[in-house]
Amino acid sequence: MKPSLNEIRKKTLIMMLIVTGVLVLLIARVAYWQIIRGEELSSKAKAQQQGSSIITASRGSIYDRNGKVLAESASVNTLICNPEDIKEDGDAAVIASRLSPILDMDQAKITELITKDARYQVIKKRLTTEQADSVKQLLDPENDAATAKAFTGIYFEDDSKRYYPFNVAPHTLGFTGYDNNGIQGIELTFDDELMGRNGSVETNQNADGSTLKEEQAEYINGAQKGDDIVLTIDETIQHFLENHLQEAVSEDKLKEGAAGIVMNPKTGEILAMSTKPDFDVNDPYNIEQFQKYAIDFKLDEESDDEDEDEDGEATPKPTMDPKNPSDEYIAAMRNKMWRNKALSDTYEPGSTFKIITAAAALEEHAVDLDTAFYCPGFKVVADRKISCANKNGHGAQTFVEGVRNSCNPVFMDVGERLGSDKFMEYFTAFGLTEKTGIELVGESSSIYYHNGMSEVDLATSSFGQGFQVTPIQLITAVSAVINGGVRMKPQIVKEIRNSGGVIKTYEPETVTRVISEDTSQKMREILESVVALPEATGKNAYVKGCRIGGKTGTSEKGNRNEEKRIASFIGFAPANDPEIVCLIMLDEPQVDNKYGGTIAAPVVGELIEDILNYLGVEKQYTADEEPDVKVEVPDVRTMDVSAAKSAVTEKNLYVTVKGDGDTVVDQLPKPGIMLGEESTVILYTEQQEKTQEVTVPDLDGMSVSSARDTLEMRGLNFEVVGAGHSEVGGSYAVSQSIEAGETVPPATVIGVEFRQVTSD
Repeated sequence: MKPSLNEIRKKTLIMMLIVTGVLVLLIARVAYWQIIRGEELSSKAKAQQQGSSIITASRGSIYDRNGKVLAESASVNTLICNPEDIKEDGDAAVIASRLSPILDMDQAKITELITKDARYQVIKKRLTTEQADSVKQLLDPENDAATAKAFTGIYFEDDSKRYYPFNVAPHTLGFTGYDNNGIQGIELTFDDELMGRNGSVETNQNADGSTLKEEQAEYINGAQKGDDIVLTIDETIQHFLENHLQEAVSEDKLKEGAAGIVMNPKTGEILAMSTKPDFDVNDPYNIEQFQKYAIDFKLDEESDDEDEDEDGEATPKPTMDPKNPSDEYIAAMRNKMWRNKALSDTYEPGSTFKIITAAAALEEHAVDLDTAFYCPGFKVVADRKISCANKNGHGAQTFVEGVRNSCNPVFMDVGERLGSDKFMEYFTAFGLTEKTGIELVGESSSIYYHNGMSEVDLATSSFGQGFQVTPIQLITAVSAVINGGVRMKPQIVKEIRNSGGVIKTYEPETVTRVISEDTSQKMREILESVVALPEATGKNAYVKGCRIGGKTGTSEKGNRNEEKRIASFIGFAPANDPEIVCLIMLDEPQVDNKYGGTIAAPVVGELIEDILNYLGVEKQYTADEEPDVKVEVPDVRTMDVSAAKSAVTEKNLYVTVKGDGDTVVDQLPKPGIMLGEESTVILYTEQQEKTQEVTVPDLDGMSVSSARDTLEMRGLNFEVVGAGHSEVGGSYAVSQSIEAGETVPPATVIGVEFRQVTSD
């Protein structure tokens, strides 16, 4: 029986539904693969069909304010491999055995790397030139075709390594890690800007990962170089600062090192910043340079007792032997040498803080320049007797004289007149309750009175004890005192730029006005007298013509009975219109005289003289100052004695003639040497077979006149060097340019540095 029309229609409908359903399923499946998992599968296909290697972006450079390159990246070779290519056509055993001695790597480790189940593997980063050349010879079929065939799958990849050409300012610049990422300093703070963007090279390959032999098409995505950073640092001034600090570390046997900052007080720009001892920024993990100057370094957790392990058995403490250091010792040493004391260490500023107290008192009219005070050598506050550095007392004195004498009782009276509320108001206004916000990581906060001040707290705080600030906070506050009264934000970055030009400029930033221009001018004049007058505490920072103002500071550290001291000095110049301000902090000097006025002040004086000379700032001599004059020794050889003597004496130099001849055949010092006026030139009228040399005497502790007489008796020339009022009574020699006991030709100039004993 034939099917009915309805049955046919039903079967047709069912078939159509089935076909439609299958089509819908197929469409859905295709949509799933194409839309839902399309990107994933495309990536997998691309990965299967193409090999990819990274083109490392070159980090941006770091420049000083004058365009000197302080940090730059140079291309180096990284050795990579494609294990699939090695498996297909190379020889892993040959590769590992030949690379091991060249790369100074374990052969088993190389074998592990080159036989991994991967298409891309780094064998070693940043090969030296010698290593790269040796590997390239193995890859060259012209040298050895069999070896080159065995090395199939071994390739070079461009990489970059960070170099610091001047090797200065390691704590400021910081350094980079193994992957070119910033670790410390500017390298870390501006890592995103400096990093750039990596590129890649993609190469066609077979499904098994081996490189196609006939289709070597490469697709290059170029790397983008990082941005450049221009700092406010001046490399030359940085060099001056580091040299002077290094000398202080050695001469004063600084147990905890030193810190120094040079700033433009008008703009807040940091011209130099240093911590000593420091490290080689080109080899930042090497502790040898730091160990050389670190005294008695100890681990914080070190004790005489042994630890016990989980079983109760004694375990030895980490070894402190520098020749065989433990991992704990090395880690602690690195953390210490990488620490930027100028930002991260807080300390009691001592008498340098009297600048702030004095400025606040003048601004509030709590005192004037002639306000009378009396110092018996102490002041009783509440139940405590607080001494002055001068135990015998300064007697009657004005406010200005109290600043010059750095008299504690005067400043305790001044603090009392201000009151605790006003004191804290100015403490806050000068920025000492907050971080400065400088563009570096690791800045510490100050330690001060959060819950009010007692009568004793106010008294001790007025002369800089009982609270702690960082060097960067203090120099920022003092800059506000001397620059006209405005607190500036410290700045160490000038601009960010790339090949297209300047991306961002950092302009000087005013935070707030703290004192008036009138008060600022008065403070500059007072602080200049602290240095200029030979009886004032800052006299060892004095340099003729430089018009230096400043303040000494000596503070206690830790337990008051441990005799640990921090000696410091903050100075600025020229005092009438400051271009620079310098802070030097010497941490735990191991010498008899630990006062800042004796050991820190001359460092600042000499540093300021170097900087002003470099900046071309003309010296300004007062009516009482006579500039030191040097003259060039004329060439009088072959002249008759009479004419030669006249030529020399015309230069305001003395003459000594040796020999009975009529003609000068030789002279000492030689022509062209610069001598101070009234120095001696020796003329020889007979040929000397061998010049009789002179033994340099020991001048340590001598007065200026005694040192001059001692040298002249030996036939040597004398010159005063360094900072300080050497011409007044009480000066004593602390160093000489040529060590005692050495032999030198007659008339050699011996430079002698003098100090005066001070207290602050």
